[in-house]
Amino acid sequence: MIRLNDNQKIKLKKLYLNKEYSKFQLEIEKLGELDSLPAFLKLGYAGSLVINNLSQKKDFLKAVSILDKVYNESGNIEALYNLIAASVKAKTYTSVIFHLNNIYNQNKKDPKILEGLAKINFDLGNIDLAVTYYHELESLGLDKTLDGCRMTKIFSMNYISKKTQKDFLNESKKMQIVYDTYFAYPDYINLKFKNKKLKIGFLSGDFKKHSVGFFLKGLIKYIQKENFELVAFSNLSLRKHDEFTKFFKENFNKWYDIIDLDNNNLISLIRSQNIDILIDLAGFSHGNRIDVFASRCAPVQVLWLGYNNTTGLKNMDFLITDPNLIKKKEESLYSEKILYLPKIWNAMDSEILLPDIVELNNFENQFFNFGSFNNFKKISNETIKVWSQILNNSNSKLYLKNSSGYNREVYKTLENKFQKNVNDINKIIFLKDKLTTHDHLSDYNLINLSLDTFPYTGVTTSFESYSMGVPVLTLKGFNFNSRCGESINKNLNLDELIADDYEDYIFKALNFLNKKKINLEFKKQLRKKVLNSPLYNIEDFSNEFVKLLKNL
Repeated sequence: MIRLNDNQKIKLKKLYLNKEYSKFQLEIEKLGELDSLPAFLKLGYAGSLVINNLSQKKDFLKAVSILDKVYNESGNIEALYNLIAASVKAKTYTSVIFHLNNIYNQNKKDPKILEGLAKINFDLGNIDLAVTYYHELESLGLDKTLDGCRMTKIFSMNYISKKTQKDFLNESKKMQIVYDTYFAYPDYINLKFKNKKLKIGFLSGDFKKHSVGFFLKGLIKYIQKENFELVAFSNLSLRKHDEFTKFFKENFNKWYDIIDLDNNNLISLIRSQNIDILIDLAGFSHGNRIDVFASRCAPVQVLWLGYNNTTGLKNMDFLITDPNLIKKKEESLYSEKILYLPKIWNAMDSEILLPDIVELNNFENQFFNFGSFNNFKKISNETIKVWSQILNNSNSKLYLKNSSGYNREVYKTLENKFQKNVNDINKIIFLKDKLTTHDHLSDYNLINLSLDTFPYTGVTTSFESYSMGVPVLTLKGFNFNSRCGESINKNLNLDELIADDYEDYIFKALNFLNKKKINLEFKKQLRKKVLNSPLYNIEDFSNEFVKLLKNL
């Protein structure tokens, strides 16, 4: 086994502490074969691969291999903790979940094991199980260190059918208790600054080719820039910047990459900009910086687009929605004051999806097929049961594609769930993601009716489906998040495609199959109707959005 002298140890330690991870890795590789290194160097090397901002998937997979071997050979618990992080980044879960389940059966109070089980089951789509582990984690009482886990638990609850809006509000308010108890950010001083133009800040980790980017791009394109100064605070990793990022950089007046700023420095930065209205595009979703909103960074703070539920925070002043999503009598179930756009809460520029270049197929004399291209996490246990009944009572097939990308383990997990409910698993066709938007949209030509997920409905996928002339069957919801499909269909005057309950959903799907003739002309007419609806009237939407902000 290779041994290090004092100079080598000092050099490696200095590189690691200075976050020069690539140089650190190079120095270790110079020492010889990794297998000949002591366990602590293997751990350090693998750990640096996990936290290095320059690492790619192959590096994460390499870290998984190293850490799995170290843990199997030594039982070193730190290796297992690091294996959790590596597996999540590499999106490979088989080995780590086996180890975690074994440890959990021996000790149900290790917070890192519970957190690992929660994260990995969430990624695999086992949302109910993930929330159960988050509950167990919360019961340990480690509020100060586990605020991020609480956020993820609240976010995960949006996927579960057995929750009420009161549950969401109560859980979200616990975040405020955590901030009040454990965090001491500098007080906000409401300075009487007066900008020449209304200064609007947008904070997001999704200034890229992403659902948030799709809807935001049209607004930023059409907003009257002569009346506003637009400032972007991007929490997106620099290596994930793409053509959408380039557009946003060119169309915001100011751009700040904030991914490496801690909360105190970020708060100072935002406050120094004298923002009039600060818009949060993330809520509790991935890539959020909700802490800075909790501390207040602008006189007016608004939640919109990226998270369709309450935050429970006293400093989040407003939530932008529409009349189809939150009823007046339900406003007390949201901590924010509700702002209503007149028609729909978000709209898209038709150029984003470029539907006109995608040829529509003629389905005459072909079998009727169902489909859903939503994120597989949204396919709840109840959704699986309802869809299975539709398949068991028809000759149709169901085409599924994960909007977050192909992952063999995620696909297999979902297939196993359907195996328990559907009579013929061959009726379900799993599609892999496509490289281009054109090829992705072309897959809608395989289906006649899109089946919406519940309680977490589709949004971007519903816009896609309708732009391809494929109608979407949705289920009535009980809150903002679960009613998005309703709002989309109501804005298209397609109330007949809104089911009252599970039985009505099954009935409407089978009835549509038996009575509706989906041919090329039907698809063309539906596409024309959609592109002239509030869904794609981005200019009107932008004007209404601006009017709403001015009224604040």
